[in-house]
Amino acid sequence: MLNLMEELLLLALDDEKGKIISSSSHALPYGLRGALLLELFIAGKIDIVDKKIVVINRNNTGNEVLDNPLNIINTYHKQKTVKFWITKLTSKMKELRKDLLNGLITKGILEQQDKKVLWVIPATRYPTKNPVIENRVRKRIIGIVLQDEELDERSSMLISLINACELIKEVFPKDNLKDANKKIKNIIQDEKIGKAITSQISDEIMLMIVAGGVFTTG
Repeated sequence: MLNLMEELLLLALDDEKGKIISSSSHALPYGLRGALLLELFIAGKIDIVDKKIVVINRNNTGNEVLDNPLNIINTYHKQKTVKFWITKLTSKMKELRKDLLNGLITKGILEQQDKKVLWVIPATRYPTKNPVIENRVRKRIIGIVLQDEELDERSSMLISLINACELIKEVFPKDNLKDANKKIKNIIQDEKIGKAITSQISDEIMLMIVAGGVFTTG
């Protein structure tokens, strides 16, 4: 089974071009860190108390992608807010997206292609090699949102991330976007932990746009 970070990254990748779709390029760095925090919550490692992230189980998971941020949060000198950690982990874990891509390559879902843009500039792309897994993710989310299939905690969190990273148009058919947006809004309102984290993703994106900042793509 894929984790939330891997599912989100697959949905944000153009299957043929192998690069992040433009509508999600600004949000994705924050979205992946938000997904990481949600994974730590699902694993019973952290909780949110008075809007601050609290480590409730410091034992490692055995997954380096999760254990590194868990140790960073655990050893920090004081408890901090979700907003703080979404931005802090962005600077502390610049290789997160690369690590996730390598993991998806190892699983046979993506492949790496090294190309040159304008025959000069080197560029690495990650087109889909095996679409079955991503198609299952899409089918699951569409079934929950549009066909009232059973909603589980992990899917609810992924739906919150899809909304925060502006991926609704990428996941749902054009004719169903109005209904999808309406139902997703209701799902997010009921999903307290996902909402607590993904609302901070949206806030940080807006702050960066207003400030004219540059987004990290790690």
